[in-house]
Amino acid sequence: MAEVTAIADDGELSFTEVFWRDHYEHLRKHGYTLRRRYEPDWSPSWVTNGTSSFGCEDATVASNALINDASRRDGSSVMLKRMDTTDPSTKTELAMARFVSSPDLSITPRNRCVPILEFIPPKEGSNTAFMVMPLLFDVHITPFETIGEVVEYFRQLFEGLQFMHNHNFVHGDCKWNNIMADSGPLYDHLLHPVNYYMRRDYRGFAPNPVSRTIRPIKYYFIDFDLSTVFGPDDVRLRIPPWGGDRTVPEHQLPHDPPCDPFPGVALMEVKPKEGFEFMRELVSDMVKDNPRERPTMDQVVARYDNMINGLSEWKLRSPVVTVGESLGIFGFIGHWVKHFVYHLRGIPAIPRA
Repeated sequence: MAEVTAIADDGELSFTEVFWRDHYEHLRKHGYTLRRRYEPDWSPSWVTNGTSSFGCEDATVASNALINDASRRDGSSVMLKRMDTTDPSTKTELAMARFVSSPDLSITPRNRCVPILEFIPPKEGSNTAFMVMPLLFDVHITPFETIGEVVEYFRQLFEGLQFMHNHNFVHGDCKWNNIMADSGPLYDHLLHPVNYYMRRDYRGFAPNPVSRTIRPIKYYFIDFDLSTVFGPDDVRLRIPPWGGDRTVPEHQLPHDPPCDPFPGVALMEVKPKEGFEFMRELVSDMVKDNPRERPTMDQVVARYDNMINGLSEWKLRSPVVTVGESLGIFGFIGHWVKHFVYHLRGIPAIPRA
């Protein structure tokens, strides 16, 4: 949910970081401790120790001013999102997050919306509240190894969209960077939440990930500031454009007439991969210019399940390779030796989570 932009050499907090320092004690009182860098009495460790800032955890600067990581009393890591309670979009996001995290919906297996663990109210004299979420990572920091792993990725996303639509909930900004992964189980040492190249404790570089095939993970939709819940008798129309992806055909029409927001989704933005021709027809139907001709998510899920049930184990265990590239002879042999062992061990080719 954040990424490295710089290593701080001057020992000064940026303007946006000062906010987190000033809320350190407020968050700690609610059971959440920010990293050492944001403690009120922080001084740069590399200055104190006379070393380079390069290997110091407290020198890492994140790019996202709205999000920071924290540790809970039980030692687990979470992400905190700051929210201006006077902003209308914040009120929308809080309401939508509460809706999908309600007791009845949060226990539904098909609910792939990021679970909201807690809401922290503003401190006295402030309008900034905090939403507490699990520590999630960009989907692609850990490469997909097999077609079966990608099949599971899309299964969860289609299932999550079906859940939303069945509850008259439209995400409103369903695009590739609003989908995150709970990648923690793939690493024997937790990744640093900002610097993915390092361990959380900065006692070494990030370990190589374990295959999703043997440690299945979950994927989640995030960011609900453009979301809407329609009542059973509401007219399901919305004035376009909305969201970060403006390529949706109905957003290109003159004068932007109101349209049904449910058929417009954009799930993944990656280089084309070999071996996914089995999805071509479904994807083509999902992106038809006329939204009335696109399948509903119930139809998408039914067609997808039927489609993947017809794939062979050999197909599902095949490597994910970018079009025009190859694994090379040693990579090819290594891949198939490993996944043949998984086959012998009875590990499923689709790692369901």
